[in-house]
Order: sequence, then structure tokens, then C-alpha cells
Amino acid sequence: MQSLFLVIGVAIGVAMIVAIDLANGSAQRAFELGAETVAGRATHLIIGGPNGLDESVYVALRRQVDYQLSAPIVEAYVTAPELDAQPMRLMGVDPFAEAPFRSYLRSGDNFSGAQAPFLRPLMVQPNTVLMSSDVARQYGVQVGDALTVELNGQSHRMEVVGLLEPSDDLSRRALEGLLIADIATAQEVLNSVGKLSRIDLIVPADAAGEAALARITSVLPPGAHVERSAARAGAVSEMTAAFRLNLTALSLLALVVGMFLIYNTVTFSVVQRRGALGSLRSLGMTRAEIFALILSEAGLLGLIGTALGLGLGIVLGFGAVRLVTQTVNDLFFVVAVREVDIPTFTLIKAAVIGILAALIGAAMPAYEATSSPPAGAMRRSNMEDRA
Repeated sequence: MQSLFLVIGVAIGVAMIVAIDLANGSAQRAFELGAETVAGRATHLIIGGPNGLDESVYVALRRQVDYQLSAPIVEAYVTAPELDAQPMRLMGVDPFAEAPFRSYLRSGDNFSGAQAPFLRPLMVQPNTVLMSSDVARQYGVQVGDALTVELNGQSHRMEVVGLLEPSDDLSRRALEGLLIADIATAQEVLNSVGKLSRIDLIVPADAAGEAALARITSVLPPGAHVERSAARAGAVSEMTAAFRLNLTALSLLALVVGMFLIYNTVTFSVVQRRGALGSLRSLGMTRAEIFALILSEAGLLGLIGTALGLGLGIVLGFGAVRLVTQTVNDLFFVVAVREVDIPTFTLIKAAVIGILAALIGAAMPAYEATSSPPAGAMRRSNMEDRA
């Protein structure tokens, strides 16, 4: 029974570490991927106030500044019952301005000029949208099907006119959370007619780029400003740093509780076997050998508990991801975690911590077991005093 308590203590601690690490890591990677999806290769963003940017800013950027490496974006998170009500980013783009910015919109046949089979209906037909072919297969959606896109209690029927084929794994994961529409369609669906969420820019990091930024800034209206894409992503990441730290501390607290359980279990076991340990000392075993014997038992049981904890942690991790994602959505920003990554480093770290916790928790009782002389350890009165 004592051995079972030790195994359970280690397993719970390891499982908490793995589950929290998986939830933290998956949510963070989903955010980073979402940031890459949003920014693409953009180095700078033009951001407006709470109501966004007037689309005349983009017109001025093209006509007055004649800056071509710019792309207007209208976006918001929506849901669709046909996609299991998962948060999807509806992103309105100008197909002819997108090529330099987002690789998944220019790979293969995606947005490849007039040859793209769905480019014309996307731009000409109202309420049309593109989505990932992988997501379409997952939910049984085909070209020609309609999605009921919902936002703020309003719903719009949007026809799927094309499926985007990702060219690599990064593109595949980036497209999983995207619905892509022509910018005019997105403005209508999102009640943002005449407004832009932002304007993406690619600005070279040299003197010419600095001069271009100065010209761009000169045509911006009050309330609009230019910021670096990396700075924006870093600021949002810092918002969740304390939250992730709290979750990590919670998992370590569970491990500390497990170590306390290990300490009590090994102490009770040593007290029970004090007579047997005294006999072994009388037969010639050294203190170091007794110490190593007790630690090896704890280490073996810790290894079993660690193995169980790794498996349990992976299972709990899938549930923890949903809870962490919901908390991040409620407190910080919308993030959709569609895959739970299981890094090898997380498993190795949890295994090492679990085994070390078992050894550390057993070290003090093991030392106490070697501190008494053999004759004293074998006396019943001494055992009762220690108990």
C-alpha cells in the first residue's frame, strides 16, 4: 500500500507538469501561428483606432506615396455551425496585393493570376469564401456548399467557391483557422463597409525603408500609426506570460504535494522495516549500501509513477488545452488550438523531474535509516520512539 501511495504521488505530479506544459505550449504555438498567419511577411502594420482605418488611407498610400508593397486587410473572428462552431478568422484580402505577403495564398494554383479557378467568383460573386482543403475534408464541406457565418448575433450565408491546397506543413496549419474572402465581401459581412482592420507593409531595413516610412507616416490621419509586426506580436505574448507562469507554478505545486506524500510513505516504510535494516547492518551492510537500497526502491517506484504520469498527463493535456484556450479567449485574445503538440523535451523534462522528486523525497528517510547504530535499530523500544 505504501508503494502505491509513492507511485500515485509521483504520477500526479508528473501528469500535472505534462498536462500544463502541453496546454501552455499548444496555446502559445497556436498564437504564434495565428500571428504569422495575420502578418505573413509584413514587416510593419498601419493600425487605426477602435473603429479601424478608413479605406481612403490605402488609396492615399497607393496614389500619393505610390507604395506598392502594401495590402489592405479586414478581419474578425466568426463561427459557423457547419464547422462545429470553432473560431475561424474571416480575413478579407485584395487578391492582387497578397502575393508578396502570404505564401499560402500564392502557392500552387492559389491566387495564381487569371488561372486560379476560384479567383473570379471570389471577386465577382457576393458572399463567397475560400477555405483550407484539409478543413473542408474534416467537416465534409465541398465546393458549392454554404456556411452560416455568425458574428455578434448576426448570420450570413457564404458559399465556398474554392479550396486552398497548402504547399507545406506551415501553410497547412496557417490555413486551418482561416476563411478567406474578397475584401468587399468581408466588409459587408463584418459590418465594416469603408473600413479596414489594418494595412500590411513590407519595408526594407535600410535608408530607403526609413524614407518610405516617413512618406507613409505623412499621409496618415490622426489616430493611425505604423508599428512593427514583431513588436505587436511580442506585446501580446507578454500579456499571457504571467498567466503561463501561474499555470507552471500550479503544476510544480502538485509535484511538491507529491514529494510530501513520497516523504511520508518512505518514512513509514523505514520505520516498519527498521528491525530488518538493523539486521542487515549487523550482517555487514554499510550505511552507504542501506542508503542506496532505500533510494533505489524509491527510484524504481518513482520510475513506475513517472511512466504512468506521462501517459496520464498526455490524456489530461487534451482537456487542459480546452480550458486554457477558453481562459485565454475570455481574458486576452481569441486563439483556436486545433492540434496538441507533444514535444519530446516536455516528456523528458517531466520524467527527470518525477524521478528526482522521488529520490529527493526519499533522501531524508533514507538518511535517518542509516543514522542509528545496528543494535539500537533492532530494539523495539527504539522503533516505538521513532514511530
